[in-house]
Amino acid sequence: MTTTTTAVLASPLKINKLEIKNRIILGPMAVLRPTDDGRPSEQTIAFLTRRAKGGVGLIIVGGSVASERAWNESPFSPNVRFDKDEFVPDLKRLTDAVHAYGTPVFAQLFPSFGRMGVPRNGNWLSSASPTPVDLGAGSLPENLYIPGGRVTPVPKEATIGEIKELEAAVVSAARRAKAAGFDGVEIGAHMCYFYSSFLSPLANQRTDKYGGSAENRARALHDVVAAVRAEVGSDYPVGIRMSVNDHMPNGQGPEGFSEVAAHIVKAGVDFISLSEGNYESMGENVTSISGNMLAHGEPQAFRKAVGSDVRLFLSSTPDPRQAAEAIEAGHVDASMLARQMLADPDYAVKVTEGREREIVWCDNANSCLRRLILNVPVACHKNPEMGREDTGATQSSLVQNAIVWATGNRTLMTLADKLARMNQK
Repeated sequence: MTTTTTAVLASPLKINKLEIKNRIILGPMAVLRPTDDGRPSEQTIAFLTRRAKGGVGLIIVGGSVASERAWNESPFSPNVRFDKDEFVPDLKRLTDAVHAYGTPVFAQLFPSFGRMGVPRNGNWLSSASPTPVDLGAGSLPENLYIPGGRVTPVPKEATIGEIKELEAAVVSAARRAKAAGFDGVEIGAHMCYFYSSFLSPLANQRTDKYGGSAENRARALHDVVAAVRAEVGSDYPVGIRMSVNDHMPNGQGPEGFSEVAAHIVKAGVDFISLSEGNYESMGENVTSISGNMLAHGEPQAFRKAVGSDVRLFLSSTPDPRQAAEAIEAGHVDASMLARQMLADPDYAVKVTEGREREIVWCDNANSCLRRLILNVPVACHKNPEMGREDTGATQSSLVQNAIVWATGNRTLMTLADKLARMNQK
């Protein structure tokens, strides 16, 4: 690792009025194991503070919900809750613990799972249009299989009243996040979730003011950003996590997504966390190739569309040289990592101190992803400490471990796929 790479990634970055100490960000992940009623647990706090101790410049808390609707329809549980005032004291305990290491922390605000939700309690799913998701139809990550395939239930088209109701929920969640000491917020509009369903014609076939042109497809997200900005003030970091490329036939590419983004940022966006692909092209989102997003030209398209004042966070690029080169070239402003931070919580300090040889690299076996899908406590075989940062944290059973292994075995899953498809005929 060169001196230049270290210097670039160790340099500070301003996001609105907030300065972070380096360019390495812990991205949001649903691995925090909150309490059954949605409060940060001891394991939640231990996991986050361990990465703060490991030197990251910023933490974004994911696996969270901004509305009771999202809590009820979540495909995985439990989640960290921002939907009621009663959770603010517990959230404050989380931010205080992370701040003790001098690390800022943002909250991801997630109003609805949209097409990826699970219908419960008599409530149906809602999305931009009644378009289901054919999971992994385009590609799947390594060692992830869906025997027989799976298509999600067809959602109903969200009414304008529902859109505004979720907007209000996000605004209230932002107020709670700020009151709890979070240093900024990120509104989730990625993968196949509610807000992301408006951004691309692949999922949005509406004919009203929320569909059609890029400006119309940007409207739902533009309006919620504007409303959150009005709530939290001009000096508080507000950003979005949005898809950058469908990677599907007849889907939208980076030029289309960046055109939509150009309309959204006018509402007061400070940063965009770039998210590759969606649940139909999961292999692009959970890639095994560092720098995949750069090779596709997606950050470059977004930079051209939104300008240099909006911070862009690169994802899935654990190679420090690639990340530093992208920052030096002006394509992005920081490197945001997820799975790599499970494998090595000290990745950031090793990079910023020029100790790349000591990094424990994620091998992209994706057992963590299978655990998440199976609702099994997430662990990492490259890092025995992961999931045990708090000594009292619940561990997966031998049976659960066996299921995680079996669902990643190509031979078994190929057989399961053949049997499933035979039964479908």
